[in-house]
Amino acid sequence: MRRLKGYLFVLLSLLILLPAFSNPLASFRIRKIGKAPNFIALSPDGKKIYATSYGTDELIGVDLTQKMVTQMIEVGSHPLGLAIADQGKTALVACRDSGTIAVVDLDASHVVADIKVGGLPNSIAISPKGYRAYATNYGRTAQGQLHIIDLRERSVLATIKMGVSPFALAVSPVTELVYVVMGGSNEVWIVDPGRQVVVSKIPVGDGPDGIAITPDGKRVFVANSQTNDLSVIDTQLKSVLVTIPVGKMPFGVTVTPDGKRVLVVNSASRTVSILAADLSSLDVETFEVDRGPTDVKVGPDSRTAYVINELSNSLVVTELP
Repeated sequence: MRRLKGYLFVLLSLLILLPAFSNPLASFRIRKIGKAPNFIALSPDGKKIYATSYGTDELIGVDLTQKMVTQMIEVGSHPLGLAIADQGKTALVACRDSGTIAVVDLDASHVVADIKVGGLPNSIAISPKGYRAYATNYGRTAQGQLHIIDLRERSVLATIKMGVSPFALAVSPVTELVYVVMGGSNEVWIVDPGRQVVVSKIPVGDGPDGIAITPDGKRVFVANSQTNDLSVIDTQLKSVLVTIPVGKMPFGVTVTPDGKRVLVVNSASRTVSILAADLSSLDVETFEVDRGPTDVKVGPDSRTAYVINELSNSLVVTELP
């Protein structure tokens, strides 16, 4: 009888623990990440993460080993998108209301150059070779722009006219084609930066915001905030393969470095959705984060997820199953 009671106790304990395995819990949170942080970028070694603080006009550096903020660097007015270049030594920050791309020396913790683009720059991405950057710009008229930036000269090489509200962008690691989310037309425009022309336009869901591309360049994932779904684009066919429902108001998207999984931030649901990048299964898993999540990145191990939360001013770090 005692042995039976012991078995029942163990079984009950396991049943209590089961939800923790089916819904991964955050390993830790780091709070007071500026004010209204929006976007994040990881250092190549995965030891540091940087966030733009829209409310304080800063780039915030977080040491993930110490689990604390170690840098608060003044940049331009209302910073949004950012990218890390030069093997983790330099950050590029799109400063919306300054009309500039701030070039930040991360070792020295200060801005070393401001690249003037005008308008309202919002997102930025680095080319696979690392010596060019691409920045989207709302513009101050109905027409937006895509800027091609020479990082060695710290100057704008070319500006390509776009449609209404170009926002997030992703660069193919294989072809270097640039995929730009067009919020005004609910499309993704494909730009050939060599010829400086738009080569294709792909309809997606309503209110597209976030975008990410697989390491092999074969698929692009677009988060549609108004239709609460994810459009999956085949880059060879230049068309949407499937549209997958996720949470409410999906925003930021990322693909794990091993190319196996896609993570989507659902801003209104306070969750992150996880699904298979190869579409071998359309099942979607979710885990909860803090209020107002906007962006997500995954470390070099493809197991550690980092979620920035605009309304909570926090960074959630969690191990994926």
